[in-house]
Amino acid sequence: MRYLKIIIPIIIIGIIAGAIAANSEQEIVEEETEIQWVSSGPFSIEKDQYMLGEKIFLTVNYIPKDVKGEALFLRPTTTPNLEEFENVQGISNDMIKTKTKYLGIQFDGSYKENFNRYFEPRLNLFKSICSVDDLIGEWVVVFSGTEYKPIYFTIVNEKAPWYEDEYFESVC
Repeated sequence: MRYLKIIIPIIIIGIIAGAIAANSEQEIVEEETEIQWVSSGPFSIEKDQYMLGEKIFLTVNYIPKDVKGEALFLRPTTTPNLEEFENVQGISNDMIKTKTKYLGIQFDGSYKENFNRYFEPRLNLFKSICSVDDLIGEWVVVFSGTEYKPIYFTIVNEKAPWYEDEYFESVC
């Protein structure tokens, strides 16, 4: 009986200590994975800096029904294609001189007010993206047809740890 009076409190203290330790580890993991969204109106991307090989997520929440246009992802370039910007609203002349279209995502609030899209910037012979130098630098998302401000983000010259070096070898 005496042993039970000693053993039971020790077991209870051990359970409480284990619960506290498990809870503190969970809080640390949650802090490390917290995402800092970058937004403009109903449009958001999950961060302002990406490594080569990371996916870029665009989240769109509650587009007004009267808003439609195209989210244009523009990458850095030294050889801009001026013709691709002829019918695009919301892009300054300075931006046209240093950017080229990588991807366009149409949106129409009267059709769909919430959606998510993602893509991974890659080397692509047909888009004249021959080396990682064509991907790294400042990108911008412009919301043509709207008054929403652009979202800027950077792709840094650092490979995501899950990709092999061959993945980024020149394709041209």
